[in-house]
Amino acid sequence: MTLRYGVVGCGRVFQRYHLPVVTDHEDYTLVAACDTDADSARSVLGAAADGVLVTTSLEEFLTVGRPDVVAVCTPNDAHTEPVLAALAAGAHVLCEKPLAADVAEARDLARAAGADRLAVNLPYRFHELVPAFLKALPEGPCEITLTFTTAGQRLWRPVTNWYGDAARAGGGALVDLGAHALDLLITVFGRPRPVSCRVDAAGVEERVVADLEFPAGHATLRIDRRSRVMGLTLEATAASGESTVLDLRRGEVRSAAGTVTAEDRRPELAAIRGFLDTVAGRARGRVVAPAQALEVQELIVALYAEAECDQELTL
Repeated sequence: MTLRYGVVGCGRVFQRYHLPVVTDHEDYTLVAACDTDADSARSVLGAAADGVLVTTSLEEFLTVGRPDVVAVCTPNDAHTEPVLAALAAGAHVLCEKPLAADVAEARDLARAAGADRLAVNLPYRFHELVPAFLKALPEGPCEITLTFTTAGQRLWRPVTNWYGDAARAGGGALVDLGAHALDLLITVFGRPRPVSCRVDAAGVEERVVADLEFPAGHATLRIDRRSRVMGLTLEATAASGESTVLDLRRGEVRSAAGTVTAEDRRPELAAIRGFLDTVAGRARGRVVAPAQALEVQELIVALYAEAECDQELTL
């Protein structure tokens, strides 16, 4: 059986991550797209636009397009309406993180009717190297460091201008990249206690340094959207000096036992494919539930509450 797929929000995130997965998936047909700019949506869809309903009306998208699965890729402050409408229509929904720009709205979405059909796109927990990293961790308490850098300020801001609007985005680098980093840390080390947080600007920060206490030890989180390179490195070092490193830029885990290399360097695509496979009955457990995403967002809110502004902040 072929499932009907629709998208709300045809911006850069949909174009770069969701579109290549759905057009390559044998169980899905792209049937509808909803965006505030229909011409732009058609341009993004390109050759895939043939036979697809492209509309600016959410109601038409749902009633005429009749998607079984909906990806919500709108700006963060515009998640709530399409998520609730799609759930009410009986669709399965994959929402880009965070659930909402406002944590109160996120709580409402997590409790909404049909939320068992709602998932949030937080892909790094599903990276194929995470099990290898867990297996190679040193015994006992560790000093944990996660560094996440992107050229987002230079590459994404010009085509996604709402990233610079605190009300629409819900924050800056801590929301954008921190959600991924914190979800990965929680997956590996459990639930932390926030200790401190420093940001380089109020409202929409580009750099963050945060300290957290996990059951496994102290962790330092460093985030930089002004970097020239994209990379995520997670390192755990025991008192003995033994360390294990998860390096997603190189696609490898390094430890005393040797090096394990990944076959798939794009976990964000694998996570979207995993969600589609789960809905289609091909796989199980490859989704992030609303409650899990809300836990990450609540932690971000707690870190912002601790945040001190340091315009000279460096990593």
